[in-house]
Amino acid sequence: MVAAALLLAAAQAAGQIATRLVDQGIELSHRGRFAEAGELFVKALAADPTHAEAHYLLGLVRQQDGRLAAAAQSFRSALKFNPRFGPAQARLCELETREARARESGYSKAAATCTRAIAMEPADPEPHFHLGWLHTQAGNLPGAVSEFQTVLRMDPKYPKVKFELAQAHLDQQNAAAAIPLLEEVIRAEPANTNARFQLGSALVKKGDCAAAVPMLQSATESAQTFYMLAGCLKKLGRAAEAESAMVRVKDLRQDADARMQAKYRAAVAAQKLEAGKVDEAIAGYQAALALRRDSGIAVDLAVALLKRGRNTEVVDLLAADTSPLARYQTALALTGLGKHSDAAALLRRTVADTPAFFEGWYQLGAVLSAMGQPSDAAQALSTAVGLRPDEPAARLAYANVLDKLGRSADAAEQRRLGRVR
Repeated sequence: MVAAALLLAAAQAAGQIATRLVDQGIELSHRGRFAEAGELFVKALAADPTHAEAHYLLGLVRQQDGRLAAAAQSFRSALKFNPRFGPAQARLCELETREARARESGYSKAAATCTRAIAMEPADPEPHFHLGWLHTQAGNLPGAVSEFQTVLRMDPKYPKVKFELAQAHLDQQNAAAAIPLLEEVIRAEPANTNARFQLGSALVKKGDCAAAVPMLQSATESAQTFYMLAGCLKKLGRAAEAESAMVRVKDLRQDADARMQAKYRAAVAAQKLEAGKVDEAIAGYQAALALRRDSGIAVDLAVALLKRGRNTEVVDLLAADTSPLARYQTALALTGLGKHSDAAALLRRTVADTPAFFEGWYQLGAVLSAMGQPSDAAQALSTAVGLRPDEPAARLAYANVLDKLGRSADAAEQRRLGRVR
């Protein structure tokens, strides 16, 4: 009995400590100090790993930082310890919908998550909005319209819902219902070129070319836009302008074809890389770059080349690219070539230009440690940990450097916090 009472008291004390840290972290997040808030949420979870709100809030920090897979992990942990935690379910709905958009698959899985979120938080319009979009992808247009109309009833100013509802109406060949919604969107967002395209398209379907032309002329530039514009200009007797629009159709189609082929080849290469077929991935990325020079594809190619130790090729490939990710990959290649000083210099320039670039600080710490400069390495890794308090690898690297500096107690604390997931 005494032992059980002691365990209960210890658990209660840990829970109180965690709650206090969570409250402090919330205060910091309200002031925009998200990384510092994340540090407190990590410490809260070190005190009480079952604290659902701490998991949820750490997930929000991760999401704000763009680490969506890690954020989803936090939200699932929150639901593990509190299965009725509606806000965590709503965030999972959002993230799974975003993943479905990116992958162009997984719509039914995301829809099930959003349906559960609606059951938990029926007054929250966001899961309804995501479920509506998922219905459009599944071809359930009546279901999509119903969900978007629900969002409008809950919050008439909800972002993008009028546009998505209009799009669903257009997909149902109901231009009459779509046009007034698109007009509202454009009044509120005059620079929304996509809405202008959709409105122009709807007016063309109604046969109102006079109203469609100004919308299409200020719409998102695409082959489809100029094709419809050319047709309307011809009907209005503006033959020279129609001919000019058709020239733009040809040019844009050629560019779009190259862009789409490059995107497709890069996507296939990414699948090859994920499957461990590195050489095939390299060939795929190189073919994509031959079609269209793209910084993102070049960086992905660099990642594959590094797996084969082709460091010199990475340096040459990214020599003119000053983006943080390109510089980071170049620094990895320089390190692989044994040029630690060059790597450190490049990383210092990178973090000076982009102080919030976690990967740059982390790699700078690793390079400086390898160069036998533990004090400078500790400073860089401390910055990395401050930017992402929940990254175990950064805490472990920092702990190792602290050991070299004789700060064993601080190193032990970093390892303890690094065990939080």
